[in-house]
Amino acid sequence: MRRRLRLRSSRDFDRVLRAGRRMGTACLTAYVRDNESGLPRIGLAVSRRLGNAVVRNRIKRRLRARRSRAGRDVVIVARAGAIEADAARLGDEVNEVWQKAVERP
Repeated sequence: MRRRLRLRSSRDFDRVLRAGRRMGTACLTAYVRDNESGLPRIGLAVSRRLGNAVVRNRIKRRLRARRSRAGRDVVIVARAGAIEADAARLGDEVNEVWQKAVERP
């Protein structure tokens, strides 16, 4: 993922977590906020409680394969259900969260 399409600073993460809309599924929680740049930016948060580095990186790889929609900042926080979920299930849940984000005013 290109550098400008990622949320990198804690300030960016905090802004989305505080002011973003929250949507959740069994495997993840997503915070979505419109941004000023018009570019889709994504940030991933996978806690050490979910497993060792191999497990966390696998989850992040599967989530990174999904693309954000234009003009929104997204922070995806993995839940315990993401450990056992395969790539297809995580993809379906990301799409479900996007659908909820679009429907909400």
